[in-house]
Amino acid sequence: MVKRALPHGRASRRPTSAEVAALAGVSRTTVSLVLNDRGGELGISAETRARVADAAARLSYQPSHAARSLRRWRTNVIALLLYTLDSFYNAEIIGAAHAAALERGYSLNIMSAKFDEVQRRAYSLLSGGVADGVIVAAPPADFAADLKKLAENGMPIVVMQHHSPDPALQAVRVDLERGGYVATRHLIDLGHRRIAHIGSASQRLLKRRERSDGYLQALQDAGIAADPRLIAMAEPSLAGGFSAMQELLAQDERPSAVFVYSDQMAVGALHALRKHGVRVPEEMAVVGFDGIALGGFVTPELTTVDYSRADIGRLAVEAVISRLEGEAEPLREQVLPVRLLVRESCGGVRTVSDGEGA
Repeated sequence: MVKRALPHGRASRRPTSAEVAALAGVSRTTVSLVLNDRGGELGISAETRARVADAAARLSYQPSHAARSLRRWRTNVIALLLYTLDSFYNAEIIGAAHAAALERGYSLNIMSAKFDEVQRRAYSLLSGGVADGVIVAAPPADFAADLKKLAENGMPIVVMQHHSPDPALQAVRVDLERGGYVATRHLIDLGHRRIAHIGSASQRLLKRRERSDGYLQALQDAGIAADPRLIAMAEPSLAGGFSAMQELLAQDERPSAVFVYSDQMAVGALHALRKHGVRVPEEMAVVGFDGIALGGFVTPELTTVDYSRADIGRLAVEAVISRLEGEAEPLREQVLPVRLLVRESCGGVRTVSDGEGA
């Protein structure tokens, strides 16, 4: 979509529907229909409705009905807000969410936004009538208050991969801290004491701290002092894992094992180890997180903390629809378990653990 410049001189007067139409590239009639909740009813596409709602939000245009918490017409659309579509595990979440929505007669509108755009996108969805409910994946830690406001305005909000910070919000998440604990405990049980951790530098997301917290707790419970020199933070990507591992390898006294924030980063770390001639697992044991398919196709096969991404997508959609249809109130927070999938990269015996024994 081509971004149009905002009209000049807006600050001194209220924006008009004509300006919204110009910014969205549609007619004033289309703007009126969308912002009066009749777009879906009259066949205006979800993409066009999203464009109109986005334009209205950018201009701070509020139709007279915007504060109403209940709408007379339903769009039968559930919006899924993601921070990136460029990940190895989002496809499984999206696929399961899409199937669950279709089964109940809803469609899924997938939107990708940067951290600072999520609040604006969510408000535009609410005021523009583009969606009946919103699922937000892994929101920033400072976004909880804004999500609560949306929920109080009548829109079902479900958060994925995040603790439920308020009774107004449902949450579907994985026990990430337990996963970090189980991964680190496994390395301790294999005899390692100098255990490094490659974490995510994007600590604005609460979920990215929880895995590190599990790592630190496992060390503490084993009587191992955490060494800041063994913790390397990087962007959650293949390149980030590669650079973080290079940083760890540059130390005079290298670690003998590493727990990595994600499988994607772990694959990058494995590449760095291979380039430096470090044998895995003989000289460096590696454990990842997320259980993505890629981990089973690298050499050595990656030991990882696994969980059901399909269940995340399905349960999030079901929670939204339960609110919309007035069915039994879903649990405020649904926590999915983790399991340790032991493969070749850690040097342990191949097995699958439910994560309860550590």
